[in-house]
Amino acid sequence: MRADLTELSLTELLSRLRTRALSPAEAAAAYLERIGRLDDELHAYITIAADSARSRAHDLAARGPRGSLLFGAPIAHKDLFETAGIRTTGGSRLFERYVPGRDATLVARLSAAGAITLGKTNTHELGGGVTTINPFFGTTRNPRDPSRIAGGSSGGSAAAVVARLAVAATGTDTGGSIRIPAALCGCVGFKPTFGVLSTAGILGAAPTFDHAGFLTRTVEDLVPLLAAGSGVDPRDPASVPLAVSGDVAAVPIRGLRIGVARRFFFDDLDAQVGAAVENALSRLARAGATVRDVQVPLDGTTMARVFDPIVDAEIRQTYDRDWRERPEMFSGWFAEFFKAPIPSGLELAAAHRQRRAFQVEMTERFDQVDVLVMPTVPVVAPRIDGPIDGALILRNTWPFNAAHLPALTLPCGSADALPVGLQLAGPPFGDRSLIATGTSIERALS
Repeated sequence: MRADLTELSLTELLSRLRTRALSPAEAAAAYLERIGRLDDELHAYITIAADSARSRAHDLAARGPRGSLLFGAPIAHKDLFETAGIRTTGGSRLFERYVPGRDATLVARLSAAGAITLGKTNTHELGGGVTTINPFFGTTRNPRDPSRIAGGSSGGSAAAVVARLAVAATGTDTGGSIRIPAALCGCVGFKPTFGVLSTAGILGAAPTFDHAGFLTRTVEDLVPLLAAGSGVDPRDPASVPLAVSGDVAAVPIRGLRIGVARRFFFDDLDAQVGAAVENALSRLARAGATVRDVQVPLDGTTMARVFDPIVDAEIRQTYDRDWRERPEMFSGWFAEFFKAPIPSGLELAAAHRQRRAFQVEMTERFDQVDVLVMPTVPVVAPRIDGPIDGALILRNTWPFNAAHLPALTLPCGSADALPVGLQLAGPPFGDRSLIATGTSIERALS
């Protein structure tokens, strides 16, 4: 029976746990056993918290469900989230021995809702890349093909969810770090509206764009995680309340207004990835959705105007002192951030002004459609030994960090037997509606 437990989605597992058909100890044991067998090859985890997970499961069993949204759910946290008593490395030599005394807000909220922490998942160094090839803690391999990258920077979380080493996982997303590995590994990845999930207690680097989010097996699995994790946090001045309105049940595909953002998002698309996305769009149209092309305010210069200067300045501000005092703590790859020219005050002010204008323009597109749809990543997962075009991998995800809009990815087919992700984006604070739409699209494509 334990072998079957890891095949259950979060929604299915919670149903069994709440009715006492399963115990938290059984659920935790099933996942810990699988981690012990498989993680040496995949390297999804940096730290496995087996003892504390077993102790937590025992305590939960004694307490009982009592309406807990995530009672007994064995989840993993990206190693950028501070976890009290459990090492938090950030995938960096800087934090190699750092053991926080306090949980990140999102970790605390999920734990309060009954989740069990299995451990800390591998990340690209300081969350600063798209591969999770980590020079200090090892490379996370793609569960679909271990010769290929898992994506990043939440590559360990995606690999853990897909390989059934956790029923769900947290991630962070500054330019696509949840959605990219989810798409490349073949699971669901969700980045909410900016501020809906607190980033307090995350080892972030670019507060204008940093988001917390989730990786799951199904879109429906996002519902209890978002409900448990959202809410205003005094520790995060950017946090905002999520309106209680908005149905999270699946919505009818018939009549759904899908805007296909072909301009920019379909440029430089691998032919087989494009074919998988077009097939998905055709199936949605046959199911009754209204599918139409929509123009978006993006071109080849937008990233350099509204994203790059802000990211560069904020990373420098976060880690410049460490770089000056302890440069040996950084990889050669990350050191390139400090070698680039520093944006001037005028350039930074212009970038913030143009980013706000870009956000308004992107939001206006939802006057015409219910959801924007495009490929999540233009290519399938590259081989670990390369070549790897990081800018191309990042191309389709960063705009929604810049626009502060909610976005999720779900599997929509394959190319060369590797997963292809379909990205959905919605209007600000339309997170629950986006999840409802994603649930319907997921079922229509299954």
